[in-house]
Amino acid sequence: MTADTVKIIIAAEIEDRKVELGSMEMKIDEKLDESIYRGMQSAGKTLYAELLQAVDDGIQEVVPETWENTGREKRQMTTCLGTVQFKRRVYQDETGKRRKLLDEIIGLEKYSQYSLSVMQKGCYLASELSYREAADVLGWLIDDYISHSAIGRMVRKVGQSYQAEEEVQRERIFEEGKDIKLGGIPAKVLYGESDGVWISLQREAKQKTEVRVGILYTGKKAVGVGRKALENKVAVTKIVKDSQEWQEIMLKTAYTYYDLSNTKQMMVGGDGNRWVRQSFDMLGLPTEFVLDRYHLYREARRAFGFTSQTESWIRQICQEGLEVVIPEMLQEVSQAPPRAAQRMRKFMQYLINNRDGLLDPDCRTHIKTKVSNLGAIEGNVDKLVVRRLKGRGRSWSMDGARAMLAVCSHKRALKQNAFKPFQKPEKIEKKKYRTKHVRDDGDWLRVGVPSLHLCHANRPWVKVLKNIIHPKGVL
Repeated sequence: MTADTVKIIIAAEIEDRKVELGSMEMKIDEKLDESIYRGMQSAGKTLYAELLQAVDDGIQEVVPETWENTGREKRQMTTCLGTVQFKRRVYQDETGKRRKLLDEIIGLEKYSQYSLSVMQKGCYLASELSYREAADVLGWLIDDYISHSAIGRMVRKVGQSYQAEEEVQRERIFEEGKDIKLGGIPAKVLYGESDGVWISLQREAKQKTEVRVGILYTGKKAVGVGRKALENKVAVTKIVKDSQEWQEIMLKTAYTYYDLSNTKQMMVGGDGNRWVRQSFDMLGLPTEFVLDRYHLYREARRAFGFTSQTESWIRQICQEGLEVVIPEMLQEVSQAPPRAAQRMRKFMQYLINNRDGLLDPDCRTHIKTKVSNLGAIEGNVDKLVVRRLKGRGRSWSMDGARAMLAVCSHKRALKQNAFKPFQKPEKIEKKKYRTKHVRDDGDWLRVGVPSLHLCHANRPWVKVLKNIIHPKGVL
């Protein structure tokens, strides 16, 4: 020990055995906390390997006598402490199968290079950062090198695990007919909004694909001056093959999280696209559609310009109805140049197609339940998909995009270390046993031809067939 350094020896007792984990000299300066952190990390790697060795020694005492110990094999794995090397015994059971019991006990998958905690951290970072940035941050945290391709493999593995779990749940409900585990969140009025966003693909037959985004919530609450937040919000992001799959997903999500036994009204919001309007049809609730105000204002300004007259028309449409402004719009169309008039007529057709969703909810006298305004889907599309999967030249393989969407949807669980690997069980096809038919060579001789004797008996082609089967002089 000197005036500015301190020598430290770290030791541990494992199964009545004292083990020295390391000795180091700590420099007393402004980075003392960093020195202690790295020193404990180094000692932790030694402790990790020693603990596994102790567990493997304990396993040897309880292994069945019929199993054969075939030796030890080395294993290297990257943990949150850094890269650790250890050896474990390999056994051969009665059937000749090689068993690595230490791997089975601590849940190490075959050929896996990263511990579960490292994959959780890597996937959470990848949900917020690019793969290269996530690799740099994770490598800095564990004081070891992590490549960006390793982060990509982690995302795909964890994402596919989430996808397999969701697919099994969907099959149990819609293919096997099992009951949905009902949620407990009361929802007198349930709000549902959906929208889509297109992302770029690489190494795929298509150049782009649509990611569908849906949100469900029970209302809004004030969180500050002029600010509100959605209550009991559940978000879904998915690349689906058709609208039926999307409707099934939204049905399962709604019944899994909410208690819909006392739901009086379903308020649906979106841009008017057909699949958007039908997203919640399977719920079977009394439904009111509200055209998303962002899309309404955007289309109006594209057609008629960003003017006070346009703003006034939109307010009148939302509060009094489309009929109030149609005469003024038609007059504007008649005075506009051909190309501008075409845009205006297209917007008016858009209003007509979605006229049932134009009025604000509080202006619909037939709705007896008090409801809130909608319009939260665009912000969720941006936060859930656009910020991570679009822009900056990003493009995805289809599997990679699906995996990233699953990881982003479960980032809170990953941050809380609540992820557990899941594999879709393999379907065992039942063998079809055919009844062996005993052939009787005389059967074909006794088979009749109905056409020879029924309504077709006098037709020319039947007579020809009859002469072939039964030559003259036989019958």
